[in-house]
Amino acid sequence: MRPECGPSIASRTRKTTPPRAAVGVDAVGVDMSRNGIDMTSPTEGAPGSRLPRSVRALLVAGAALFCVVQPALLFGAGLPLLDTIALAVLLVAMPAFALAQVPLVAGTPVERLPAYWSSIATLWMLGVACWLVGTRSGGPAAVGMVAMPLGPLAVWSVGLTLAGLATLVVFRAVLGAAGASESPILRQLLPRSGQERRVFALLSLTAGVCEELAYRGYAIPILATTMGSPGAAVVTSLVFGILHGYQGLLGSMRTAIMGGILAWGFLASGSLLPAIIAHALIDLVAGLLLGERLLPPDGTSERAGVAQDDPLFSETREP
Repeated sequence: MRPECGPSIASRTRKTTPPRAAVGVDAVGVDMSRNGIDMTSPTEGAPGSRLPRSVRALLVAGAALFCVVQPALLFGAGLPLLDTIALAVLLVAMPAFALAQVPLVAGTPVERLPAYWSSIATLWMLGVACWLVGTRSGGPAAVGMVAMPLGPLAVWSVGLTLAGLATLVVFRAVLGAAGASESPILRQLLPRSGQERRVFALLSLTAGVCEELAYRGYAIPILATTMGSPGAAVVTSLVFGILHGYQGLLGSMRTAIMGGILAWGFLASGSLLPAIIAHALIDLVAGLLLGERLLPPDGTSERAGVAQDDPLFSETREP
């Protein structure tokens, strides 16, 4: 889900059959751009254009909104300059880039390991940046890194994890009732080989730490000074859902709700630690243990107009 676009798709793709696993919180914030995008071919009826019109429109809209939001936070809300830039990046720039890359990778086989590793690097850069900005005056407590007794920490962590997994089950039922299928991109991003599962586990832990630091620990306290904690939780959760637009509309809604659950856990417990633990556990359990059980029932993809002999549904799992 990261914004950068790589080299030609031919250099990064191969004939592959994706796994039939389902979803984590964000499955798990993968930088799909490392799969590679051909930036030189004319597309969407615009001779000689380097990007599809829809992608250019999203990027232009994101840039325009950034130029509105950042000054509004600086002059309207009176936030420090560094915080206004960081918030505008988190709330505007990253969602715009995430949405823009979806049409670029649609229908293209994804090489999972390069995507996982690039996402791990990107997430750590994001997390470290938010840590440095958020703790510069108030220390670790300013981004929610507050110690908790072991008992309450375990209760909060398990409770948030179960609530997140329950959300996945509910949306599985919704997808099945609607005759819809999971996003093909999401299906491709889930691991199948032993090596992929190991790197995916590392990515799940990384996403738990870094995304929670950015969108809960850093963004919510800063936004709360201008719109209150409930408003900040709602805004960050909606943006969190948009960031996962590659999962489709229902997938984005699912992720936004799960972001809201984690935000509530952060605010109610007074510490970011339960949200970090729960986020990582949800991704690990959903992605590595319960994947196939969280898919819509067999046949929903066919009703959604996807042939069952499509490579997306004919995977043979690697050891």
